[in-house]
Amino acid sequence: MQFTNNEIATYLFCAQLAQTKTTPLTIIEWNTVVKSLSEQKMQPEVLFKITPSELLKALTKATEAQKIKIVKKIAARQKLGISMLELKEIVHQGYGIMFRAQMPISLKKLTQNFIPAFFYYVGDTTILSHPILGVVGARDANADELSQTAEIAKKAVSNGVVIISGGAKGVDTTAVEASLENGGKAIVFPAEGLAKWVKKSTIRNYISNGQLLLMSAQRLDAPFSGSYAMQRNKFIHAPSNAVLVTSSKISGKKLSGTWEGVLENIKHQWSPLFVLGNSEGVEKLKVDGNAKQFSSFEEIFKQSDSTKMKTQSEIDEKIVSLVQLAIAKGMEKEVIEKKFLEISAKYYKNYEGSRLDNQRTLQDSLAQEQLEMKL
Repeated sequence: MQFTNNEIATYLFCAQLAQTKTTPLTIIEWNTVVKSLSEQKMQPEVLFKITPSELLKALTKATEAQKIKIVKKIAARQKLGISMLELKEIVHQGYGIMFRAQMPISLKKLTQNFIPAFFYYVGDTTILSHPILGVVGARDANADELSQTAEIAKKAVSNGVVIISGGAKGVDTTAVEASLENGGKAIVFPAEGLAKWVKKSTIRNYISNGQLLLMSAQRLDAPFSGSYAMQRNKFIHAPSNAVLVTSSKISGKKLSGTWEGVLENIKHQWSPLFVLGNSEGVEKLKVDGNAKQFSSFEEIFKQSDSTKMKTQSEIDEKIVSLVQLAIAKGMEKEVIEKKFLEISAKYYKNYEGSRLDNQRTLQDSLAQEQLEMKL
């Protein structure tokens, strides 16, 4: 795997490096840096040699407080010069690194502040292009809930649907194992680094068979992190076509990871929610109208198709309104057609080189910046 200078810079300034006490840039700080550099037609590779005074001037999108923190962090990391060595070692160990430009459009449903600069991964990344069912639930789900989860995961296999979960005990593990053991595919975002996972022979076999993809924004040897466990919930909800909530408590004085992830999904409308069982969280989701009882995969993907048709309809309406405006302004039919073709040709010429296998589009401003920066 070859890395560009921009990718090496991204890693150096954003990675949790074990060999140093220096602090990496946060997602918000990195976004600020990328936006500032992009505005001035500069790319991240300039960060290797940029001086503190030059960087202060370049950080046009940062607040004064942010500038101080960013300059301090970048200056400290500039002295290390170890990013390329660590990247080579990571690849040598069989891991990959997915930078933002390689992330599928499904992950880019997340807002700017949620997308990490990169993910560590091991396994077949094309699994992300399949229809996906996110599965979340409590570690202490009852036997009936776990049994139903396993049955749905088995049906997912016959429907060509991938299971995505956080890999925790209980619901997560039940869904993933049921899929893999029946020849299906799964994606897991563990709450710890990937090194612990790949030590298991069964995990390595599923990875070798092309059935399992592991992804994490944590460094490879990172221990379990409760805060990251809460953070990675969004990586399960966002790329899913739908999310199944099998069992959940409602957060009280003690936060429920499942419930907090569900609330984030509802707030940002990442994926439709379906439920099974009768836990307090499941009942509340149904009563509030935020989730439907799971019935079949046909229902889920019929809903997905309906959403796509609605989106296409909205696009058609916007195009029609623009044509009507052009006619009202006195433009001839031939002129309108020519202008439409010119704009289309220019758009696809500018962005064709950045359209990867997943055919991601410029859905939002962050995606556009990432493509321009070729991160």
